[in-house]
Amino acid sequence: MNEATRRYVIERAQGRCEYCHKHQDDEFSTFHVEHIIAIQHEGSDSPTNLSLSCRACNSSKGPNVAGIWEDQVIPLFNPRRQLWNDHFRWQGSRLTGTTPIGLVTVKILKLNAAKRIESRSSLIAEGRFPPPDDLQD
Repeated sequence: MNEATRRYVIERAQGRCEYCHKHQDDEFSTFHVEHIIAIQHEGSDSPTNLSLSCRACNSSKGPNVAGIWEDQVIPLFNPRRQLWNDHFRWQGSRLTGTTPIGLVTVKILKLNAAKRIESRSSLIAEGRFPPPDDLQD
């Protein structure tokens, strides 16, 4: 992937992880431009298959494209094809899946791990999180 594509993905995401919505400015490690569908699963380097992801989301997602929910294979959230607010809501510092896609994504990406909740709680206290467009319960 070239630098222009990388910059495009970062700008398109407005510097936010496209899964947990944390901003790059609020994280110590550099966010990854990740493949939504891994190369090993015949994904491409096309911008339509790339998203901006924080280290925690990218590490947990790995090459996964789906998870199991109630004995069914459910695809993970795809930020190029789906709207975040259609699948997720904030309940304070906890992220809740509102659809099977949201539920399995929260589970596979470990979006409510204790350290992540603690980090978001601090950002909420500082008025830096969640993004204003995110739906909350």
